[in-house]
Amino acid sequence: MATDELYVQGKYWQQSTTKLPLKIFPVPFGLAQARWELIQKSLPDFQNKREIKLLDIGAGHGYIGLIASFGHNSVLSEYHAIEPDPTMRQYMRDMWIKKGRKQKLNVIPSMDQVTGYYDVVVLSHILEHLQDPSSLINSAIALLSSQQGLLFIDVPNQDHLFKNNVFPHIVFFSPSSLKYLLKQEQLEIIHLETWGRNMYKSPANANTPLKMKLMGEMIRLSYRFLPSKFLVQFYAWYFGGNQMNTEGTWIRALCRNKES
Repeated sequence: MATDELYVQGKYWQQSTTKLPLKIFPVPFGLAQARWELIQKSLPDFQNKREIKLLDIGAGHGYIGLIASFGHNSVLSEYHAIEPDPTMRQYMRDMWIKKGRKQKLNVIPSMDQVTGYYDVVVLSHILEHLQDPSSLINSAIALLSSQQGLLFIDVPNQDHLFKNNVFPHIVFFSPSSLKYLLKQEQLEIIHLETWGRNMYKSPANANTPLKMKLMGEMIRLSYRFLPSKFLVQFYAWYFGGNQMNTEGTWIRALCRNKES
């Protein structure tokens, strides 16, 4: 199956319905919280700016925009989300209304429909799906609104080493290879670290310790009876999404154009 068919037809998210329930899914929500917290710490130059435009390429559930819309240290004025899956696009629109968000929301299926410039561009778990990741990085850089505009990247850390099935990932990054790619694009790297539990013991790894497996299974079996807030906190701890780790599950980078 071609990867573009996988995403457009909803098969990447394994959709069995054309509409998702309007609830918070705790694993992606907790990871989005950790990502936005990291981005927000690198926005000092925008402290006095009242309007921040955020572009999320491959937005999925759109949680990073939803979380940013509640932010106190920066003011989100517009969230633009590119997502090829029509079910996920509708979920974002419906959730935005349900949560009473007043900021502008623009949900579109492809890069072809992007206009304007953005203070923050997000590429979260996108580059590993592309045969030519540098091409998308260049496109993202061109959309930054200024020299201080931020590009955020999040990719798995060498997941071919610990996953039995890596499809549809076709490029596998290490911290050094991602750093090399960003340097080749003449970007100033503000942050590049690995995050999450040790990739060899992570719940994403089939070889995770038995204790972690049992704990995860207990939560899964009682999932429907547990409050959403607890589940978000549990899975944030379980996967270690908000913890830096020298052999973490994910690589996260923040960069911007070098000053000329």
